[in-house]
Amino acid sequence: MLHNKPKELIQLIPTKHSNVFNVQLNLECQTRFIGKIDSAGQGTFITNRTEKHLFRKLNALGINHFLLSHSSIPFKNIVINYCGKKLYSTREYFLKKGKTFQFSKKGFEVQQFVPIDELNLKTVRYFERSTGFQDDLFQYVA
Repeated sequence: MLHNKPKELIQLIPTKHSNVFNVQLNLECQTRFIGKIDSAGQGTFITNRTEKHLFRKLNALGINHFLLSHSSIPFKNIVINYCGKKLYSTREYFLKKGKTFQFSKKGFEVQQFVPIDELNLKTVRYFERSTGFQDDLFQYVA
């Protein structure tokens, strides 16, 4: 008798680059890729969003709550490619400043949402200075 091992909600799938992993989200009704993690340095979660991903009520973008809240998934920084722009944040900022929502009727998982105007280096650096988290934030971006 075969036993189906339940899949983890988030799986890191290796790529041809040893430090880059595709992030796969395994929901009951579907599986989809939600971004990549570059584990070099402090780690960076990189994802692409379009206008259809915008939560208009808050003018915000969301990231999977499980991905953000489980420290076993190694990353600190977040880069969101949105409509031709690069938006920046950190895991800590999303967890402390984000608002949690779930749109289960549409088949989406629990997500943390941060307004677009807060997704920039200035806001994140100010947050990290005020909370004592400042570590060479995005030093590779400069």
